[in-house]
Amino acid sequence: MKKYQYPLLLALFAVLGLGLALFQTSTAVAHKSNGLKYEIKASNGRLIRKVTGPVTDDIDGIPAAPVDSFIWNGEGIQAVKGRVRVKIDPVSNTGKITASWRDPEGNRWEYKQTVFTAPEHPTGLIIGPGAGDTTFVVDDPVVTNVYLHGNTTAGAPVLPTDFNLLATWGPAEVKLNGQPFVNKYGGPAPLWAGHTMLTVGLRNEDGQVLANEDGTIYNPMLSDQGVTYDDQIEFHLVFDAPPMAPDSGNIPPLSFFYHVTFVDVDLEIEGNR
Repeated sequence: MKKYQYPLLLALFAVLGLGLALFQTSTAVAHKSNGLKYEIKASNGRLIRKVTGPVTDDIDGIPAAPVDSFIWNGEGIQAVKGRVRVKIDPVSNTGKITASWRDPEGNRWEYKQTVFTAPEHPTGLIIGPGAGDTTFVVDDPVVTNVYLHGNTTAGAPVLPTDFNLLATWGPAEVKLNGQPFVNKYGGPAPLWAGHTMLTVGLRNEDGQVLANEDGTIYNPMLSDQGVTYDDQIEFHLVFDAPPMAPDSGNIPPLSFFYHVTFVDVDLEIEGNR
């Protein structure tokens, strides 16, 4: 199994721009909608978050560092009970995302987002009308049918290039055991920088993210490679906080990052653009 080197990854993030859920405070443009509605119900969670050494920072007992929040080799991913509900209009950039889950330690988490704001990086790559034509989506916090991550430069290469049926960004309120889980670091503090994606499948049955079919484990230095599973869909929910923390041992190298994925997903789409 190939290993990745943390200093090289940090340099790669710095060169490409982290491009995760970070965003500047800005006003999302509300476009006229013809009533397009996406409704998502998701359950059967996977906590993609593993403490990798003695804890050097925490919030309310939740480790902030050192933490691996992508676990490309799948070792340490834990099942969690929870659910997600999304009702959103991707034309007017309005709607609501709620989620709740209980982590392996028994803590009860709640996530709520009703405001959507675009990050600094492109929020998607569109292919077409010709096979060699590509266009970046910019300044749009709710996007549909776009490619992200990998070598697209629309988001950091923390995952292979993946097709997104829906992706969102914006400030989110998080609660832990019924109390506000306060962002003490930056960005939209006391709220968190939220990011969700409804993607094709990105992990095999062992929870691994693969660079290719020979079993090589993905890492950001292999951003032009990646195995995805078009017969599956999964819902990713992330909340994080800047600033960059290069000495934290975190993957990705932010002050705080939380990543949970739900693999049983029901999607309904109504209306027209």
